[in-house]
Amino acid sequence: MNSKLKRAVAVFEALPASTRGIFWMIFASFNYAATYAVVRYLSNDFGVFQLVFFRSFLGVILMAPWIMKVGIGILRTNHFSAYLVRGSLNYVGMLLLIFALASLPLQDVTGLMFTSPLFTVLFVSIFLGEPTGPRRWAALIIGFVGAMIIIRPGFQELTLAALGVLGTSCAYAIINVSTKTLSKTDSSNKIIYYDFLMMTALSIIPAIWFWNEIRTEHFLWIIAMGIFSSLARQGIIRALAVGEASVVMPFNFLKLPFSACLGLVFFQENPDLWTGAGAAVIFASSYYIARREATLKKKD
Repeated sequence: MNSKLKRAVAVFEALPASTRGIFWMIFASFNYAATYAVVRYLSNDFGVFQLVFFRSFLGVILMAPWIMKVGIGILRTNHFSAYLVRGSLNYVGMLLLIFALASLPLQDVTGLMFTSPLFTVLFVSIFLGEPTGPRRWAALIIGFVGAMIIIRPGFQELTLAALGVLGTSCAYAIINVSTKTLSKTDSSNKIIYYDFLMMTALSIIPAIWFWNEIRTEHFLWIIAMGIFSSLARQGIIRALAVGEASVVMPFNFLKLPFSACLGLVFFQENPDLWTGAGAAVIFASSYYIARREATLKKKD
């Protein structure tokens, strides 16, 4: 590490934790938007099964240094069935997400993906029995109204792609619920690695069956997809590690303008006021729930 980079890192580390968390969240938001854009671009030449395989296999490769460091023994587990269910949900969720990214404007997909925290709260209440008071229920209902503002059933065609994004949000919400249980015994790296491993195993046969030729110009974009996605995940983890969720999560909303800008520049997708309004409603309700939970924890 050269002296200039060391000084830059030192300056960054000297910032207040909340400020560093905000920067990490902005970093994550951009990389998520970039991931969506690259997937959209690659969908012109590859089907959803092959793209899911690329993403999953790249995840395994990028985590290879970690598994080499800690040893293969770290993968021993008494929760294999839970990991298999997670892998299956991840696989289906990613299939639906990539299908949507190939069919819908980037901004619509991004806006609808903000429903995932709402589904998480709903499923935590159903599966884990956590209490859900009237304020949470009101926020959930308002959030789903936001989703209807984006979809606008009755005013425009209700597409399978839009329903697919909501399906992805549901799948990821159930995964979030299972993470609460698995994280009590297994590290986050182990959980993530198993997710990639399971998805790779599930996706390889369909990918081979529907395989399209990979040309030289594709390799850079396929690698970029894996890098952007991994950077986004790291950004989220670091943002929540150093900053309070109630402070950093509002900056997650930047995914929408980032996606809208990339959609406009690279795919000639004009920004949609209804998508922005619906996403704002969804995000506001999710943020209210997160902030209220943080307040209740402090009281405890």
